[in-house]
Amino acid sequence: MRRSTLFVVIVGLSTLFLAGVSHGWQGRMAGMGDPFGLVQDESDFLIHPSEIADGKGVNFYGNYRFNWRDVTDWNYSSNLFTPAGLTEIWPYQGSGNDYEHNALLGAAFPLGPGRTGLFFEYSGRRDDYDGDEKEHFLSAFYYHTYRLKSDLDAFSLRLLYGLPMGKFKLGGEVQLAYRQEENETFINEDISPGIHTVRVLRTNYPLGGTAPWLNLFPFMTPYNSNYWEALFKGSLEGTIGSAKMAFTTRGGFIFSGESKYDAMSLYPAGAPPDLANTEGDVKGWRIGGDFWLRVPSSNGLSFPFLVKADYQKKTRDGDGPGVGFPFPLGTVVGNVEYANHEQTLQIEAGGGIDKEFAGRTRVAAGIYYGYLQNKNHVDFAWLQGVTWRNDDYSSSPDRRENQVIVKLSGEKEISPAVDLRMGINFFYGWVEEDSRYNFATSLFPLTLGSRSSSDGFHWGLAASLGGTVRFNRFSLEPFIIGGYQKLNLTGDGFETVYIPGVLDGDMVRKEWSLGGGLSIRF
Repeated sequence: MRRSTLFVVIVGLSTLFLAGVSHGWQGRMAGMGDPFGLVQDESDFLIHPSEIADGKGVNFYGNYRFNWRDVTDWNYSSNLFTPAGLTEIWPYQGSGNDYEHNALLGAAFPLGPGRTGLFFEYSGRRDDYDGDEKEHFLSAFYYHTYRLKSDLDAFSLRLLYGLPMGKFKLGGEVQLAYRQEENETFINEDISPGIHTVRVLRTNYPLGGTAPWLNLFPFMTPYNSNYWEALFKGSLEGTIGSAKMAFTTRGGFIFSGESKYDAMSLYPAGAPPDLANTEGDVKGWRIGGDFWLRVPSSNGLSFPFLVKADYQKKTRDGDGPGVGFPFPLGTVVGNVEYANHEQTLQIEAGGGIDKEFAGRTRVAAGIYYGYLQNKNHVDFAWLQGVTWRNDDYSSSPDRRENQVIVKLSGEKEISPAVDLRMGINFFYGWVEEDSRYNFATSLFPLTLGSRSSSDGFHWGLAASLGGTVRFNRFSLEPFIIGGYQKLNLTGDGFETVYIPGVLDGDMVRKEWSLGGGLSIRF
């Protein structure tokens, strides 16, 4: 018993120094465009833990992946029409860059009647955008500038175990993760028509619904939160006749979460700033699963199918003092209550063909249906005695997308020591988006608001190249990936809070991406 415990400790410590493999970023799969479920790979056990039971001996893995995204255009505009004609135009035009890092260190080794794996993963993201807005109000022009920042750091420890049971294998995974995430918005408001002197500097401005020229919610919802998350998987792999099946369910929950929302409007002329500072909790849960089926045929041909789904719900809330923001009886000197509800749903289903030729050559192709839904609800309640104000962004926004996804992958052995790979992924999506804002006060409890609905398309293309160089005791798998995406939405609605009228507008986002990485196995 003591020897087994000592062996686990030694191997566990070794993983911190010896590299690992990452779900979705393993070098061979990345070089073929990440065709998980289409092409079999050793790293599949990171999705279906039962598959770790297929390995032998002690193996160490290492992977690092970097991605740079250049958002050349991220534009949003809204036009307000009243009986007098076109009254106001709010055109936001921005651009920026995203940087993403992913690394995972780990090892797999025999333990008891089965096989286990221990992995440490880090994911990080840094987003930075800026832009300007040339507001047109009647015959006057105003010039505002803005900036959006987003940071994410996530650390997780994953423990997997697989156990052979005759024709079947059972597996499970326990993961403990710590996440820090922050979105922050800034906007500088111009003083008067034609004079580019800053009047107000605003951070995380919460009242864009009543001031559309300051509304950055279509781009980003501000928050600052950190929390722990416990995740679990249960997995079953086996054969049904000649077909191979793998099924995994997963879920988890958030605990020990902390949330903050700090807003400020600073007046350089000397007036006291508006401040709102809230603190609260983060709560949430997730559930999902993968089902893979591979039906073999003759001459190295097989037909892989997959169905996967994931649902996640997360709530950030808080309360605290608020001073100076517009209020029914002047300015608020009281309490602010804040809540942000996020829901995401992802579904993918489809199949393809996987053909292995002589000379270790493989070609695979698949077509899939994808569904994505992201819904965000942000609410502010401003309380001062018996007087109150409510700003409710009930959809900010609610976006739904139906996709067709095509994946092409191939690999070729050039020599006993070298393989080359390629992959092409294409998707086309039909998008619908709703945005809603409700406004009410104790002086005017009748709810006013704005509504808009838009639709359009979203498409993207990515290509990847990779390879393997094998040595006596280890192998290296470098890869590079590049791509392009475009989102285009148009729609209309109405406005009753700021100036009653009819809205129309659009959103366009264009981005190029370039990334790469390296995996090692020994």
